[in-house]
Amino acid sequence: MSLLARTSIVSAATLVSRVLGFARDAATAAVLGVGPVADALAAAMALPLLARRLLAEGAFNLAFIPALARTSGVAGTGDEAAGRLAGATLLLLCGLLLVFAAVVALFMPQVIGLMAPGFEAGGQRADVAILCGRVVVLYIPLAGLAAIFGGIANAAHRVLLPALAPAAANITVLAVIGVLLAKGLMESDTAAFAIAAAQVGAGCAQFAIMRLAAGGCPSLPLFRVLTVRDLRAALGVLRAASPALLFAGLSQLRFIIVVAAVSATPGAAAALNYAQRLMDLPLGLVGASAGAVLVPALLRRGRAEAADDAGRAVLAALAFALPAAIGLAVLAEPIVVTLFQRGSFDSEDARFTAALLAVLSLSLPAQGLERILSAAASTSGQIKAAERIALGSLLLCMVAAAGLGTVGGPLIAAGAVALSAVASILALGGVLIARGALRFSAPVLLSAAGLAAASLAMGAGVGALAATWPVPEGTLAGILRLAGLVASGGVIYGAGALLVKAAVSKAWMGRV
Repeated sequence: MSLLARTSIVSAATLVSRVLGFARDAATAAVLGVGPVADALAAAMALPLLARRLLAEGAFNLAFIPALARTSGVAGTGDEAAGRLAGATLLLLCGLLLVFAAVVALFMPQVIGLMAPGFEAGGQRADVAILCGRVVVLYIPLAGLAAIFGGIANAAHRVLLPALAPAAANITVLAVIGVLLAKGLMESDTAAFAIAAAQVGAGCAQFAIMRLAAGGCPSLPLFRVLTVRDLRAALGVLRAASPALLFAGLSQLRFIIVVAAVSATPGAAAALNYAQRLMDLPLGLVGASAGAVLVPALLRRGRAEAADDAGRAVLAALAFALPAAIGLAVLAEPIVVTLFQRGSFDSEDARFTAALLAVLSLSLPAQGLERILSAAASTSGQIKAAERIALGSLLLCMVAAAGLGTVGGPLIAAGAVALSAVASILALGGVLIARGALRFSAPVLLSAAGLAAASLAMGAGVGALAATWPVPEGTLAGILRLAGLVASGGVIYGAGALLVKAAVSKAWMGRV
């Protein structure tokens, strides 16, 4: 199968999974709304969702698959050596995750107290969060198993089943939510517990599909002949994966920090969770392009060419992230109303969630560029600097969220995400420029300014159209209105982008 065919399969399966993910989130909102039970579930799900982001969605494979490829290339003992490495990595990773899950489950009251200090001890939110957390934490080692066998399958160029695994996970959760809706278990502790248990079932489904996909691969885990040397090699894989895991988890870690800062406000944790899920799609697309396109391209280039390519990648990310951010900000309310406002999720919940989405959208360009710059740092030997900057940005987010939340509540606290992400890209971009790993040509800078102007024009046009287009009655009419607003934004931005391209080409050709 060609590279284009494999890429198309993965893209199509990812799109299906994202659509099902939106359906899952909309169904969860319909069952739980934005109330104490939804708050509790959002807090309980934070660590498992982080594990899914780091392990089940491919970040771990950035280190694991190259290690398998190097090991399997050893003459004579390649397949056996790769199997031993896979077995040792599985034992080490899943052993660590099992211990972590057990410790977290044992000390779940303290964990919830740390992650959601605003939940009153002994109150409904804290009790439900502890109960759900002790169940859903079982997902974490399952995510590790799925990551190992998914990496083995991908290393053997098997992409269809691994790409469908997230869709199967979403279907599992949707099936349980469908039963809850049918039984009318709305905004209940039972519903939250069932959704938490469904997430564990989703982890089992992911693992089963990944194991099926890896069946018959030459690098299937071997355990009988493991040595201390194999365990050291597996430890090296985990160490090599740590930067990719940190960079992949930044957005989720910032979410956890902000939730902790605003957890005293009823409904804030749940509303932030729904808003963050809407942010995940554009962020995920930028991250996927960084991993699948930019990293391989930079590794094949010389130092000067790689610096120029990184600058162009920044422009490409801005070309997508800027209009997406402005679109989310301008259309936050119709998006939330169309996707979520039904069942237990009422109009007040929609306004609160939309306001948080509008604030979070301000961070989208910076968080998108962070993915690109992190990839450039990884390929240019600046990983240590990038790690320090990432950790510093999380510390800044923690301080800013606490301070802003005290002053202005959840809406202002959510701005800490944008503040820390902007500080991160300024620091990391400065390091890369200073060390010759990032360079912006004049056409790139002019194009970036033009795309920013086109995005602002799009926002103004769509905002004016939304103000004059009355909100209709009925879900279908609302969907059509939202689709029309999105399409009009696409036309305005597309026309502006073409004008920018023509103007930059003309100006640059005139100077040449």
